[in-house]
Amino acid sequence: MFKRSWDYWLLWGVALLSLGLNLTLINTLLQVRQQAGEGAATAARAIRNLRESVITYTVHIEQSLPVSFTVPFNTNVIVPFSATLPIATDVTIPLDTPFGQFPINIPIRTTVPINLSTNIPVNVSVPISTSVPVKLDVPIQLELGKTDFGQALQNVQAYLENVASQLRADLFKRQ
Repeated sequence: MFKRSWDYWLLWGVALLSLGLNLTLINTLLQVRQQAGEGAATAARAIRNLRESVITYTVHIEQSLPVSFTVPFNTNVIVPFSATLPIATDVTIPLDTPFGQFPINIPIRTTVPINLSTNIPVNVSVPISTSVPVKLDVPIQLELGKTDFGQALQNVQAYLENVASQLRADLFKRQ
């Protein structure tokens, strides 16, 4: 057998140590890669769940709303008028005769019935100004996936799924 010097065996020892360290480093990097892939897959699932979520909120409104408007009112009103008008007067009529002019007094005592229906047009604008109290609850449901934010989340989810796929992570694994 060959007798080798101590530096030869030291060189083999360093080479084997280097090989062991490289194998440990590669194994560690593969584990980091797997964890990074699982992290990307988990983040993609979380973003998918966020995109599919619905924000439900009820807005309570309690305030007075000022209301101001003008209502035009155009119509014809028939006004019946029924009365009896008493007449009591003396009328003097000059009578011309060949002997001269003679005044004749004629007393008039009578009543005159009056029955009228008068059509009166009414054209009026009625201003109305008030405050109306409003109390109501308005339910709001906001689907994040149908908003612009949902589109941005979809882009992030696609990117994370791509990263997870490249790192060979299971995208469909349940958390």
